[in-house]
Amino acid sequence: METARKTERRVQFLNNILSEMESHDIFQDCVNRGNDSESSIQKALFSRLQGKLPSLIQEAYGYSPGKAEDVVNKYFVWESKSSVSVNNFPFFSTNHRPDAALNVEDIAIGVEIKKGEDGLSVRSGIGQSVVYATQFDFVIYFFVDETGGRDIRSSSSAEKESELVSSLWDDFNIAFRVV
Repeated sequence: METARKTERRVQFLNNILSEMESHDIFQDCVNRGNDSESSIQKALFSRLQGKLPSLIQEAYGYSPGKAEDVVNKYFVWESKSSVSVNNFPFFSTNHRPDAALNVEDIAIGVEIKKGEDGLSVRSGIGQSVVYATQFDFVIYFFVDETGGRDIRSSSSAEKESELVSSLWDDFNIAFRVV
């Protein structure tokens, strides 16, 4: 499988999206890791991202404010958005779709959000992200650690885990973050 090129602009754009998703204030003000469902967390993150994307697109692509807003309204789709759904695609005789998708000019990005307190949840999202990487230039896999001590987040910097995270990025264009 050939992956899309990681140009400086593309990588910076993805990092800016991730920074918005990782923002401390959204978890302080809008999301309760333990009590909110995965669907509620997705809705909060995607609603916030929808508001932030126009400026990120303006910065990355030099679009006017109106054009950037149009791109977001037309090409940023997510499951809970009232009038739009992410399209399914077949893979191994099963339909798949990420939680959100964004198409901007020269790239297609799939976004998967999971929450959990064990390796099974992490593993499930990694598998889904690899499947999405067959259809999207880049995949953002965002895992919300709901363990009391943020054990999954802490372990993500261990040697084997770091190697896997690097491999996901290098080999599949999957940006994996644990918050």
